[in-house]
Amino acid sequence: MDELIRLSIQLHLLFIILLVVLIGLNIYLLKSDKTFLKLSKRLELIAPQYYIVLSAIFFTGIIVMAVQQFNFSFSVWIMILVWLLIVAFGIRGHKLYKRIERTEESQSAYKRYAIKKYSIDLLAVIVISILFYVVH
Repeated sequence: MDELIRLSIQLHLLFIILLVVLIGLNIYLLKSDKTFLKLSKRLELIAPQYYIVLSAIFFTGIIVMAVQQFNFSFSVWIMILVWLLIVAFGIRGHKLYKRIERTEESQSAYKRYAIKKYSIDLLAVIVISILFYVVH
């Protein structure tokens, strides 16, 4: 049983690391691409992987909780809240992306929102991971 718990937590952490890499890649693309057309094509390629990894984090989190007999501690609630916020702001960002006009002002407003969103996501994931996996 201990091996199953350890394996489940390691798999959960693997997907968290993949999420951090994808967030970093998104931030890099948002800051480096000069034309919005190239940027949008690249972001559309990365978005499915981003949400698949978020889903995998949710699924492995459920597995870890099941192995630990659904013991809801404060840290579990915080992780669920952060996951929900990442998904909610991702949906908001996707809606903003779909409404972008061809004006430079609209495109730069979206880039500012996306950079801020991914930076907050990155900070939240790293802080939560350090607090609950390194400190515990």
